[in-house]
Amino acid sequence: MNKINISMPVLCFLASLNFACTSHEKTGEELARQPAKPRQDTLKAIVQTDTLLTPQQTLDRLIALFQQEPSFPALDSVENAIQIKLPELPVEKRYQLLDQWKKVLTPRIGRLDSRQTKLLPVFDQFEIAWIDGESINNRRKRVETKFQEKLSPEQKEIFLQLINHHIEITHEEETGAIFHLSPSYWKSMFASHLLKDDRKFWDQTAIENDPVIDYDAGLAIDRVTLGDWAFYWEQFLKQYPKSRYKKEAAKNYQTYLSHLLMGLENTPTLAYDSNKILPEVEQDFDQIMKRHPNSDVTLSITAFRKTLAISKDKIDLFNLSKSSIIPQAR
Repeated sequence: MNKINISMPVLCFLASLNFACTSHEKTGEELARQPAKPRQDTLKAIVQTDTLLTPQQTLDRLIALFQQEPSFPALDSVENAIQIKLPELPVEKRYQLLDQWKKVLTPRIGRLDSRQTKLLPVFDQFEIAWIDGESINNRRKRVETKFQEKLSPEQKEIFLQLINHHIEITHEEETGAIFHLSPSYWKSMFASHLLKDDRKFWDQTAIENDPVIDYDAGLAIDRVTLGDWAFYWEQFLKQYPKSRYKKEAAKNYQTYLSHLLMGLENTPTLAYDSNKILPEVEQDFDQIMKRHPNSDVTLSITAFRKTLAISKDKIDLFNLSKSSIIPQAR
């Protein structure tokens, strides 16, 4: 009798314990089958692609989140959303989205990863010689390749992420190394969904890549290339007079041709204290005129030369170059 009274509570306790353990194991199994809840900051980077086809506010929300906390994952999310949403938008809305995203992204390209700023001092100490006749794009690729050789694996990983998003490191006079968002980004993201004339705008803008025309009081681009670019924008303005980027094209034409004719302190057009064009400049002018006969660029060079030939007094180069440029292309 005593044995029964003693063992029953024990049995009850063991039964309860077994039930509790079984219930705990079952609950654990159920929890294991349930997806883990992501952290709040991770949620911000998630793109629900199946919902992007309906409300525009989803894309707006992603852009707003990127604006608050820029990062590579958040950037990827916005880009994925744009690629899905853009083809469905009316043409006017596509341009509005481009402008909206441009204003948000451009000032934040240097804040995508806290470690990326460590690349700038390395680039500042990095030097690579120029090769005569090397194109701007070929030089850029060569610099990127050589620069990566100086980076640690972690730095290289960050640098490649920047390159994948068309973000370069360039050297700015009096500032040093900076992050630069190449226009090729806008070409790849938006141009195929814009009007034909504006696709042409972004094609050429990507080639020029926001050039620094003057550096250290001299031309940073050779004259023949400037002539080619000025000719492109001359033709663009004639073929697409209603382009949304007409003002930008006219500014490019005017700037390139003005620098071509006027020169700069360390790359002058004229011989010192005379109105005679330097021999090397004459050769460049001849080559440009041969490449683009009967163009406004050629007519502008001709007018510039003619005025110099008949002028005996010292010329005001600024006013001369300005008056020589054919006004139809403005």
